[in-house]
Amino acid sequence: MIAWDHRATAFAFGCFGGLAVNVFRLYLLSQTPKTERPDFDAVYWSQLIGLTFIGGIVALAHDLANQISPLVAFNLGLSVPALAKTGAELRVAKRPRKTN
Repeated sequence: MIAWDHRATAFAFGCFGGLAVNVFRLYLLSQTPKTERPDFDAVYWSQLIGLTFIGGIVALAHDLANQISPLVAFNLGLSVPALAKTGAELRVAKRPRKTN
């Protein structure tokens, strides 16, 4: 039997943090009219599951470098969607091409 240690705790709390963001988004969507709500198709559910596990992976990676508390792991899981959104919106300056 595998012993439960700080790495599993960090992963679990990171997943809970990633899931908490998505539960909050579902709450906000429940406040909008039904005509404005998105379709809850496979893309939506795969994004929900993906962000949940990425939150756990980020917390686990941080815990492997330096042991963290469950609260920090939860906070890291919460930050994953914000980091992904910011990274997607970043515009990288294009370098001019060299022409010969």
